[in-house]
Amino acid sequence: MCGPTPQGDHVRMTNTNSTNSIIAFRPATADDDRVLRDLSELDSAKPVERPAVLAVVDGQPVAAVSLSDGRIVADPFTRTEDVVRLLRSRIAWQAAARKSRRRPVFPLPRLRPAA
Repeated sequence: MCGPTPQGDHVRMTNTNSTNSIIAFRPATADDDRVLRDLSELDSAKPVERPAVLAVVDGQPVAAVSLSDGRIVADPFTRTEDVVRLLRSRIAWQAAARKSRRRPVFPLPRLRPAA
């Protein structure tokens, strides 16, 4: 369904069965449109469109969040509650980081060319 993740954040998790899983969060690209549609259909939800972030576990996309409206879709046949919680946290962290990097709210005086 999806090749190796070219970029994004990776987390290694150990579940109660002592197996390791690699979780990657990455921006959805045009190549992922079909994956977004498939996840939305599995979740019986309206299709999630880009811009979106995909959660990929061991190379399989299992959840996605729309950056436009915050909707999340997930594979109902996979245990995704922990992944969705991590995905929500990641998106909230990114939003806070973007907010703190914005320009100051107070107006700055305009510079005029020297005469």
